[in-house]
Amino acid sequence: MSDEQTQPKAGHDPITVMAIAAATACIAAFAHEAAGHGGACLALGGRITQLTSVYFHCKPGDAWIAAGGPIGNLVAFALIWLGLRALPVGKPHLRLMLLLLMAFSIFWAAGYLPYSMWRHDGDYYFAAKDLIPGPEMVWHWGGIILGVVLYLLGAAAVTRAGAAWADQAAGTRMRRLGWLAGTVSAVAAAALYAPDRKEAMAQAFLEVGAASLPLLLALRSRAPGGVAEAPVGRSLPWIAVSLAIFAAFAATLGRGLP
Repeated sequence: MSDEQTQPKAGHDPITVMAIAAATACIAAFAHEAAGHGGACLALGGRITQLTSVYFHCKPGDAWIAAGGPIGNLVAFALIWLGLRALPVGKPHLRLMLLLLMAFSIFWAAGYLPYSMWRHDGDYYFAAKDLIPGPEMVWHWGGIILGVVLYLLGAAAVTRAGAAWADQAAGTRMRRLGWLAGTVSAVAAAALYAPDRKEAMAQAFLEVGAASLPLLLALRSRAPGGVAEAPVGRSLPWIAVSLAIFAAFAATLGRGLP
């Protein structure tokens, strides 16, 4: 897809923004569940027994498999952060997708850390319990503090990347639309998990919607390197591909594999 096919208008096209956001939330979930947990499971010789947009199980279990999901999101964040720094001006649709994928990834990974430690449950807690020596109180509170720090650093990175668009008010509206569409797509995909729709939908909302609330804030920053990106205009190719990504994700991880 080329942004040259698009004729930018004065503002961001809401339909295109929402379509890209819907696909991006699916990619973030894939990075966590399939690439992160699933990749660790297969690398350690395990067998995937459940893979959905919010649930994962592997036999036999392992602390590194539990850590694989958050690691998948953190790796995605780091690679996208580097990619955005090298991305040339004139790619507003790709920039938006990378921005939202960076946001969904880091907010999921960072927000989940204090949540998991506080509840004594979830990926981080089980991984830390087996991998980190010493008193639980030390790594318990250390994880909470680290999660808060990572969350704030992620928010700063997302805000700075979003400043590539000169119109900050329009950028705030774009991020809010992205949050809404990403959250709705995550919850809608999870609703296809027939064995436990309500719990799956609630988990999807927490992982994407609640975790990424900073996208709703009107945060301002100087554009990185003097970037002045064009608005995200209406693009039928981007809309079509984004909807195809969501449809494929919903039909597979949304419904649940195997």
